Amino acid sequence: MTESPDEFEAGAPRKVGPTQLLDSGVEIRRLPKLRVSLSLADGETKVLELAQDEILVGSEPGLDIVIDDGSVSRHHLAIRLREDGWLLCDLGSTNGTFIGEMRVERVQLSAKATVRLGRVLVDLQPLSEHVDREISTSDRFGRMLGQSAIMREMFAVLQQVAPSGLTVLVEGETGTGKELAAAAIHENSGREGAFVVLNCGAIPTELIESEIMGHVKGAFTGATENRDGAFVVADGGTLFLDEIGELPLDMQAKLLRVLEQGEVKAVGSDGHRVVDVRVVAATNRRLEAEVEQKRFREDLYYRLAVVVVRIPPLRARREDLAALVSHIHGELNRRSLVVRGRAIPPLDAAAMGMLERYDFPGNVRELRNIIERWSVLGPNSPPGQASVRSGITEPGAEPGGEIVDEALLQLPYHEAKEAWIERFERSYLQRALEASGGNVSQAAREAGVDRRHLQRLMVRHGVTRGTGLAED
Repeated sequence: MTESPDEFEAGAPRKVGPTQLLDSGVEIRRLPKLRVSLSLADGETKVLELAQDEILVGSEPGLDIVIDDGSVSRHHLAIRLREDGWLLCDLGSTNGTFIGEMRVERVQLSAKATVRLGRVLVDLQPLSEHVDREISTSDRFGRMLGQSAIMREMFAVLQQVAPSGLTVLVEGETGTGKELAAAAIHENSGREGAFVVLNCGAIPTELIESEIMGHVKGAFTGATENRDGAFVVADGGTLFLDEIGELPLDMQAKLLRVLEQGEVKAVGSDGHRVVDVRVVAATNRRLEAEVEQKRFREDLYYRLAVVVVRIPPLRARREDLAALVSHIHGELNRRSLVVRGRAIPPLDAAAMGMLERYDFPGNVRELRNIIERWSVLGPNSPPGQASVRSGITEPGAEPGGEIVDEALLQLPYHEAKEAWIERFERSYLQRALEASGGNVSQAAREAGVDRRHLQRLMVRHGVTRGTGLAED
């Protein structure tokens, strides 16, 4: 970035690496603006000015720039901010990204340029104008880590929002750490009640209202006793509604009523119960696009989106990679020393080089999976590619083994809990799929969960339809 003369005047920012330090002691990010002008095939023109770390372009609703043209792929182009300017990255589009007659995959934008996406012309012009955003002095919030300016910008927002009691909508790709953000909001809220997690995509449709609102004995077949719903359990605390975009429309109306009135009615009950619950919702979708597509209620969206926090993908904060690898390795090493009595060697330069060249579509969760896999098998294949692992299970995590043992109890609480849940889920999935003969739909029905949720768990834990392990 180029400094202008007035930046040396009193009260103006002093440059500190990729950030700016004000005389007041507040550190800010200075994000340059990019003007994007679209010339569509039907003659329509559209001009946007954006200042953000990544601008996603394609035909899929919910992207930063949506081009409704059949020649443009759903995810066509990413425009990524780097310290030396904007980097254009084709996302494997069908019809390609062209500058002039040359098809490009990655190219640095140093000045104004015209890019063709299918039949659509896009003029890109870097502007001299900037947007300033405050960033935190801390490199962590709760269990979330990040030294990068983009993460510390998010931490600054979370630090202000946490004690406020405002409803928060957390958006982010799969694996970015939305639940960690919600847990940190609760931990810093001052609320004395419980932090309750409810995954809206994992509950069978016929049980969603009961899980959220509770039910009384005899309300429906199988309701053999009174049961409190998530709102009552979270009374005085925080309710984290994960995958809120999966909630059916009829249940969205009932949720809106609870948020507006502050009281719940259990299924089968004639009375209402007043609750004091702070709600944090999360989704890997852009709910604004879901509203436009009539798949999510507009009134509920605005009730949830009092504050919207977007967690950046790992590819947008590569400077955090080394610290994340070190942190994850440390956790795995402590667990290995307790469970297996041996240390895990750190990743060598070749392994780190592979990680630095990878885009991590599964984000931090995928990074953890890769490091866990490599800790057992070694970096015998690049991340994202097939690894020879048929019939191999992690030592100490056999499906028939003892799940809770003394060794686990010696780990820090959150590490022991994650290891226990991982063992349980992997064992449960393997047994369920064996019992159903590999039929995922049948396994989901018998487990009482949504089929899509079961498939996501299979991917997360590397479990195939059979008894072996799939690729991460």
